[in-house]
Amino acid sequence: MVGATRHGSPMRRPPVRGLMLARLAGLVGFVVVAFVATAWIIERRTRDDDFSATVRSVETLLDQKIATATGLMRATVAALGTSDEIAHAFLSKDRTGLQQRAAALFETLHRDHRITHLYFTGLDRVNFLRMHEPESFGDVIDRYTTRTAAATGTPSSGIEMGPFGTLTLRSVTPWRHDGETIGLIELGEEIGPLLADTGTSLGVHLYALTRHETIDPETWRQGRRMLGRSTGMIEVGDHVLVSQSVADVDADEQALLPEVLRDGTVRTVRANGRPLSMATSPLRDASGRQVGVLAIFADRSRAQATFTNWIVIATLASLGAGGMVFWSFNRALSRVEDDYRRQHELEHRLLTISDEHQRLVQIEKLSAMGTMIGEIAHQMNNPLVGVVNMAQLAERSLDRPERVREMLAEIRKAGQNCSAFVKRMLNFTKVSRFDGRPTDLRGVVDEALALFNQSIGRRVSVTCGLPDVVAVAVVDPNLLAHALFNLLSNAAQATGEGGHVRVVLARADHVDGRSGWRVAVEDDGPGIPEDAMHRLFTPFFTTRKDGTGLGLAVVQHIVLLHEGEVTATNRPEGGASLALWL
Repeated sequence: MVGATRHGSPMRRPPVRGLMLARLAGLVGFVVVAFVATAWIIERRTRDDDFSATVRSVETLLDQKIATATGLMRATVAALGTSDEIAHAFLSKDRTGLQQRAAALFETLHRDHRITHLYFTGLDRVNFLRMHEPESFGDVIDRYTTRTAAATGTPSSGIEMGPFGTLTLRSVTPWRHDGETIGLIELGEEIGPLLADTGTSLGVHLYALTRHETIDPETWRQGRRMLGRSTGMIEVGDHVLVSQSVADVDADEQALLPEVLRDGTVRTVRANGRPLSMATSPLRDASGRQVGVLAIFADRSRAQATFTNWIVIATLASLGAGGMVFWSFNRALSRVEDDYRRQHELEHRLLTISDEHQRLVQIEKLSAMGTMIGEIAHQMNNPLVGVVNMAQLAERSLDRPERVREMLAEIRKAGQNCSAFVKRMLNFTKVSRFDGRPTDLRGVVDEALALFNQSIGRRVSVTCGLPDVVAVAVVDPNLLAHALFNLLSNAAQATGEGGHVRVVLARADHVDGRSGWRVAVEDDGPGIPEDAMHRLFTPFFTTRKDGTGLGLAVVQHIVLLHEGEVTATNRPEGGASLALWL
């Protein structure tokens, strides 16, 4: 836009609107980008922390399931040892009779409690009967649990590698009958079902692997055929997969097994578009020796999709809030530009006033512009407060408050910064100052009347009522004279040619008890229309075609600078009365 100097030469106004909008757009973009980047960083850290906790939960839950299964086995052995028929068949070396008497119990344990192994063994650790493989007997069992139970006479349990390359939870209990220990009873459960229960409970896939040298491939295949399972061996480097929590090995997870065995730390990788978290945990047997590695995988696709959805929602909310702020600023600045254009037109009109009135003209311009800025600032503040409230509502609505609330607080901060800017604009309207000093108000009235008579002429008659005593108040005589001049000019224009105007100065007390002076300008014109009364002191409001709408607004501003009050009323006998209380 083009402004004007005092002598009418044009000057170009700097592009404030474009500069402010560009900075605001940069601020909104920075907040959104920072929010998204921070959210991703926090999500990655939280994701790995959550999976670390899941790994610990796997270890704890698996230990609990092993303890529960061991307790069930020992209770079963205690009940089994009370059978005289089974004990007599064992003592009499009646293998067939022992098998027949224990068959129903073994079938129940296998069906209901997933027991896959039942051994009857002598104290010399020579196996007498394997219920799951009755044709195999007479060998010396040299496992840690069997040796410990035989040597100590106390139960021994834990995970052990079987002869067919299977990891089995075994519980070996000394068999007491009629007060004597007659042998050892061993129950076993393959680790696969325990892994399946643990994996299902925690939503992970578990793979048990042992070193290749601990397994004889041919024996392992024989054992798999006995159990009715696939004889295909999955080799992973120098390890072999011996058990898993799922029926079918996931192809993506199988491909990642070499990597997770090399580096068992918690981390997340992408496989065919899926985020997979992985880690390892050691597998130890009953003696405490590490016999293998437990690989743990978790598919993070659902959690990632949920997080992405929330990020999209939060980003859209941020952009929406930023868009509202941007739109509010753009609209407000547009109105400022429009007001500036109108002000520019008024400047050209006001420049025609004589030199002795230039100071008064400048006061009118500054006062009107301050009022405009105040009104614009109030209109801008309301939508900015709405933006702050909307950001607070978004905080309370999110399901993941610790991740998202911190980010939405940045949106609220941006809105509060805008609100602070508006307040600074409001404070700008309070900068006006005046030169106050003790002054006799009668002289101010005389000066205003003299200026009025010189400017308006004798088209109206003016009478004046002044007190006989000195009427002293702390005022700026020039500003106050200008205010009275405006009131006299308005009164003269309201009465028309040949009208009458009266000025009265008298002592008057305010409604709050303060004492002061009241200067009233009365006319005998048509009065103030009812619909114009509440807008009388609004800048640029006028009921005349040739009016600027600045006179009464400046009067009010001057009175407020003096901490006084201006009122407008219609007189019962006709005409209007505008009064200043100081």
